[in-house]
Amino acid sequence: MSEQIDIITAINELLGDPEYWDQALPLPPRAEHPPLTPASTQPPRAPKVGTIIQRSDHVNRRKQEMLMMVPPPPPKRLRGRTTTAGPTTAGPSTAASSNADPSTTDVTTNTVTVRPTLLMPTGPLPPPPIPVQLEPGNIVDVPHFCVHVSRKYKARTPHGRWVLRFSRTGQLRYYRKIS
Repeated sequence: MSEQIDIITAINELLGDPEYWDQALPLPPRAEHPPLTPASTQPPRAPKVGTIIQRSDHVNRRKQEMLMMVPPPPPKRLRGRTTTAGPTTAGPSTAASSNADPSTTDVTTNTVTVRPTLLMPTGPLPPPPIPVQLEPGNIVDVPHFCVHVSRKYKARTPHGRWVLRFSRTGQLRYYRKIS
C-alpha cells in the first residue's frame, strides 16, 4: 500500500511542476511542406478533329427546334353515329310533311350509318355459367365466379328471388326463397 501512495505522490509532484512538462514533452518537429508544383509540365493536347466543344449549345438548339415545331394533328377517329347527307335544318319540318300528301312531297334524305368495329376481348374466355336446379322445373344459370370463388349468389327468376350458397367443391349447400 505504501508503494501505491509513493507512486501517487510522485505523479502529483510531476503534474504540479509546469517546468517538467516543457522538458519532458518537447514540441514535435514541424514537417516543412515543399511548395506545390504542377504535376505535369506538358502542355494540354489539342482536341481531335471533329470534336464538338460546348455540346450543350448544340443540344439546346436541337431541343428548341423540336419544341418550336407545330405538333402533327391527332389521328382521325371513326365515329359510330348516324350522319345525313344534307344539313338537317334545311329540310322540311316534320309537321309540314305529315299534313302534306306523300305523293306530292318529295323528301329525300340519305342516311348513312357507320358502325364501329366490334372489339373482341383478348385472352381466354370466361368459363360458362353453371346450371343449378332450385325446384323441379326451376333452373338458374349461376356464374362460375359465384359458385367457386364468392360461393354465394342472389338469383332472380319469374318465380321469385333466391339466395344461393355453395360449398368449397361447388355443390349447392343452401338455398332460400326471399320473396
